[in-house]
Amino acid sequence: MNRCLARQQAQSSFCSLPEELWIEVLSHLEGKDIGRAVCTTRMFSGQRDLVWRRACERRWPCWAKVARAPDTQWKRQFELLELRQREQAVIPSIATIQRIQKVVTGGHRAVLTEWLAEVSWDWSLESTIVFKAVSYLDHFLSNTGVKNLSRFQLLGIACLREAMGDTRRRLPIRLSEQDKNLDPARFAFISDRTYTVEEVEQATRTVAESVPEEIRDAPNGKMFLRSFWYRGVAALITEPEEMHIYTVASFLLQLSLLDLDCAGYPNSLLAASALSVALDAFGKEPWPMALQQYSAYLPIDVEPVRLKLKALQATLKARHLRVIWRNHHENHGYSEFAEDWQRTLSVLQGPSEISMYCPRTLPL
Repeated sequence: MNRCLARQQAQSSFCSLPEELWIEVLSHLEGKDIGRAVCTTRMFSGQRDLVWRRACERRWPCWAKVARAPDTQWKRQFELLELRQREQAVIPSIATIQRIQKVVTGGHRAVLTEWLAEVSWDWSLESTIVFKAVSYLDHFLSNTGVKNLSRFQLLGIACLREAMGDTRRRLPIRLSEQDKNLDPARFAFISDRTYTVEEVEQATRTVAESVPEEIRDAPNGKMFLRSFWYRGVAALITEPEEMHIYTVASFLLQLSLLDLDCAGYPNSLLAASALSVALDAFGKEPWPMALQQYSAYLPIDVEPVRLKLKALQATLKARHLRVIWRNHHENHGYSEFAEDWQRTLSVLQGPSEISMYCPRTLPL
């Protein structure tokens, strides 16, 4: 009897603590624990948004200050800011790559990454896979010197195969179909039989052993671009049918894979900058407030990378990649945006300056 009374008194004292104190206490938990607490405990459910907001403000005060808006969904914002924090830890050191690699140059890497992008298009792979493969490649290059240039393509093949295997474990695709896609003989074949099946298997094992989980799980640029695009549509910055804007942003993002310096930028910043250039190219505000708040990037943050991407578009030939993108988007099916798509195709065609223009006015 006394034990039950003591428990009731403890519960009463527990519930009488100030709401502000509980918000502060819960904000110190990990994200998954905050989710459990506010979803499973009745007394915390009414404080849900306040807890997520305080957690964002405590962990990322500068980012949360930018993200603050009347309609901010703080749980979603917490998840996005957490991804931004995680990506900071997996950015490769360009200086280290240049110091370690005595044989492989940035030019060699550009040729290999363009070829990997071609293979991903030819095989109709999910578009994030090539980004994952290049991140594995850069991690390997920042830790291990490539002594023989003739083995560099094999390293790229192994990175692509390992990235495909990681994706297989996360997607609901029939295992037999994926096993066929990952057949090492298939990868040996695309090298014109330069490498044997056994060499492909061994190189894949080497890459698998070198890539830590934090890099496997890190979000890539294409994932961030999709998230920013959907936010732009929801905020009425773009229309869902204005896929020419998304196409230009996606192309610039893939073009950035060919440039070693771009590997030193956070993926979220590359994605934000690519979308900003594309918005500007079609006469829209380059980086609207809704995207600033959602991404926690200000115009001053994206401007240097915008200039970098515009410079890449103006100078990189990337002939094979441009042919693939142009052929893929020539028959777009958006007749109401014909003029915008012609401009898009001119961007894909070859190196050119990207400048803002005023799109045609639709008839009332």
